Amino acid sequence: MIDTEVKVHDDFSLEFKIGFITNKSSGDINDFRINTWMFMPNSLDINRSTYEKSDFYRDVKTNIRLITPVYSLEEILKAGRGPFPRLQKAIDNLAIDPTDEAITESYVYQIKMLMCILKSALRRHVQVIANTQTDEAINMHIESYIRDIRNIALQYREMWDELTEPEITKQQREYFLFGDEFLGNIIEQYTFQIMRLLKAKPLFNKVKPGLHKLVEDEINHRKKRGFRLLNEGDENHNSLVITQRNILKKFVESDLFLQIVRKKDGALAQQFYYSIAAGVAMIFATVISFFATQRFGNFTTDLFIILVFSYMFKDRIKDMMRYYFSSKLGKKYFDMKLNLSIRKQEIGWVKEGFDYIEESKLPEEVRNMRARSPLVEAENNVYDEKIILYRKWVSLSRKDIEKYKEYRLSGINDITRFNLLNYTQKMDNPSIPLYISNEEEGFLTIEGNKVYPLYFIIQCKSSEDEYFRRYRVLFNRNGIADVSELS
Repeated sequence: MIDTEVKVHDDFSLEFKIGFITNKSSGDINDFRINTWMFMPNSLDINRSTYEKSDFYRDVKTNIRLITPVYSLEEILKAGRGPFPRLQKAIDNLAIDPTDEAITESYVYQIKMLMCILKSALRRHVQVIANTQTDEAINMHIESYIRDIRNIALQYREMWDELTEPEITKQQREYFLFGDEFLGNIIEQYTFQIMRLLKAKPLFNKVKPGLHKLVEDEINHRKKRGFRLLNEGDENHNSLVITQRNILKKFVESDLFLQIVRKKDGALAQQFYYSIAAGVAMIFATVISFFATQRFGNFTTDLFIILVFSYMFKDRIKDMMRYYFSSKLGKKYFDMKLNLSIRKQEIGWVKEGFDYIEESKLPEEVRNMRARSPLVEAENNVYDEKIILYRKWVSLSRKDIEKYKEYRLSGINDITRFNLLNYTQKMDNPSIPLYISNEEEGFLTIEGNKVYPLYFIIQCKSSEDEYFRRYRVLFNRNGIADVSELS
């Protein structure tokens, strides 16, 4: 199964989060295909000569990580094989033998996984609140949010006492404090997010005291621990806090990120066909030389001229055949192959490719989905849209993924950020003057916002299903104005 989500990451970047979820019914090896067609206005001057493969891959940043195990806030607190019993067992083992590296590694891993699971659960709970319509149901979700978060924070922090034994090293205790600080950060982050969601609603005044008290209690706890807090008006200090939080986030999520080895796809095949091209060119030159020697003899002016021309044509034949083979290989092979592994255990690979395509080569479904308005179609007949195809082929081993540690992991998330800054270089000013009629003045001048549309059509294909998604991005030299999914 493939799960897709597109959102704005920053002023000039789109984030495509695609989840590849393995399925037992699809066998051990699960294959997924993602084809993304990008339709760009001619006025952006994006084409083969101005925007090459290297430019595209410079604008694309990909992070590939394991999908976080799914727990609700309530399930995190349950006994059994949840994250808390696993962490408690790891701490108990650490207390018995703090010098064992494997035990320490397991202890740190359980802290990281608990925090990753909690962050994912908080995000889903906030989404539930955002999608809930009635005040009564929202109030119920917020009450359970506050109750469960308090119990989770209390249960985690009570484990600290076991780590104060003298046998436990300072570094081992610091790992626990990293989790404690991260816990406070995400509680603040998602509690403020709930407040922002509800601020314009009458219900806000009712739920605000409980949410505010939750944040204040977290701040007081962090003061006692000596963690850095934001200070209003102190930009330098706050910049350090932001940097520290980013480092902490990377540390906590590090066990979910995969090791990636990049290499060119089809490199051996390319060299083989290039060798054929060189061989054919050499055969041509050798045959010409042989017949010229037979016809004109050795060391004659005619032979010299013919050999020079044969050498010239030999180089052209070799280059033409290399170009021919490159175009054919581009259809069969991809630009890059990324081997994915978890702690040196390979779990699969991702291949990706980029190319411009003609509209006549679009699949019928994509052509119908693009469906331009009559005016845009008329313009396209004169100034055709440029179409980029970005392909991905993902192959994952379900068994190898499930071998990793103790949690059952369902697949990977491919988080691709696409920066549009290079697309803005040939744009007009974002603000243009507009004029409207006015009886007293004759006319009034107002300011208009000029935006450019960029359309994405994404095809997701797995052994289970196939579907399309269509998105429109409006942007200008000030950044991205809107991203919307079109029906």
